[in-house]
Amino acid sequence: MTHAETEVIDTVAFGTQARDGALAPLFDFSTHVGQSEQFLRTLRAFAAGPAFRSAVVDELVLRDDFCRRPLRPEDFEFLKFTVPVRARTVARLPSLASHRTLISLYELSSAVPPRGTDAQRRTGFTDFANERNRLYAAQLCPFLEDYAFSYLGSGLATGESAAELSQRLGRLFTGEYQFWSDSFHELGVRNYLQEGLRFILIQRWCLAPSKRHVLAQTVANGHFDRWPAGIAPSLGPSELDDELFRDIATKAGVDRQPHSYWQFYLSTSLAKCNLLHALARRSEQAFALYGALYAAQTEWLAFELAIARCCPGLYGSCHTDPGAYLLRLQRNFEGALRHVLKAHGEGAVLQMGQGLAAAGTLAERGRWDLGEQLTWLASIERYRARAREITRRIDAECPDIDRETFVEPRDMCSTTHVHNDHRLVTVQEGVMQFWGNLGMELQLNEGDMVLIPEGRLHGSTVLSAECTYHQPIIPEAWLQEERL
Repeated sequence: MTHAETEVIDTVAFGTQARDGALAPLFDFSTHVGQSEQFLRTLRAFAAGPAFRSAVVDELVLRDDFCRRPLRPEDFEFLKFTVPVRARTVARLPSLASHRTLISLYELSSAVPPRGTDAQRRTGFTDFANERNRLYAAQLCPFLEDYAFSYLGSGLATGESAAELSQRLGRLFTGEYQFWSDSFHELGVRNYLQEGLRFILIQRWCLAPSKRHVLAQTVANGHFDRWPAGIAPSLGPSELDDELFRDIATKAGVDRQPHSYWQFYLSTSLAKCNLLHALARRSEQAFALYGALYAAQTEWLAFELAIARCCPGLYGSCHTDPGAYLLRLQRNFEGALRHVLKAHGEGAVLQMGQGLAAAGTLAERGRWDLGEQLTWLASIERYRARAREITRRIDAECPDIDRETFVEPRDMCSTTHVHNDHRLVTVQEGVMQFWGNLGMELQLNEGDMVLIPEGRLHGSTVLSAECTYHQPIIPEAWLQEERL
């Protein structure tokens, strides 16, 4: 970038636009206030389809069944969808339910037919990819997008220049790279690296095709036809990640059949796919999509480089220079800003920065969510011990604490879900198998218990003829006291 070009772009105020001087939000739930019950009726009708029923015991992994999406439709009987998702609530049940539904709606048009001649699978494909569901999608997507993403409306500072946006991209890379470096180290210390990588690959590698589908459609629609060669965003696969991830996935026991591991996707992992889909669906936000695609490329690059450098003991050494990759990425991004400014004007650049900022906020929330899930999984024995300590406190101080009690028969399966509060699972009679990761088999017998913090993804199956268990709801203040 020449000095003159830098001066031109740096005069753009990346936060001051529109007639009233404010940058219009990408998503705005205020336009739907008072309409939630109407949309809920439509949502319940959509979720009543056979593809979306809750999982049964042999559906923990869904092999070669792109159209099977256990949404836990029973949740839509009590979820209200009146208060939109906030940054602090991205791991709660309304967010998970929203993003599971959204990715199903988006992927109706890209449904993969089942292999073989199984008539039931063909019927399932037809039930999923039909005109009725596409009509539901047209009604539901605007509401759910604004509900799930309104909190991404802020984050772009007034007066951010092109250089500052490039620095923002750099901070995203640094934050992601440091997160992965720290996470791999911590997982190794906790002797949970193999299992942790399995969960991580499900979030990143298994969901990468959904993001790449959005980019491929954007390219096919000619968005980058007039761009200078080599500067458009890319989401791989590169030679490095093809070779590296095939090897890692094989050793971790993960394949890449579309959505085999549906039950193990975190809400923030789905949200990263859905943000791209949402911006691509809203044609007027095409420039925001470009910014979000550069953010997605940055996240993938940091992850790819970190896993190559930080796990040489398991997967062989790969010598790479993260700084060189980042420099090339920033040069491409700056070139894109120059082109967009020249071809489309300041407003387009403003929106491009807005998409980058939104994706950056979501990336930060994703790091927090994944980090909390991995810490919980890697320390599950500690959370079993904490459950016993809390139970003693309940018995001594608060015997009438709020709790829910369940009596379930053999093979009763709880589709993976999260809670909006901290809970114990305490088995009174019978045997339960509990999981929060692919391959996890934590057996809880009579008297066993475990603490499930707010927002932690988990599910269970009853192994005995019948199982009675309780879920005491733990006050936030109790856990805060433990952290002091």
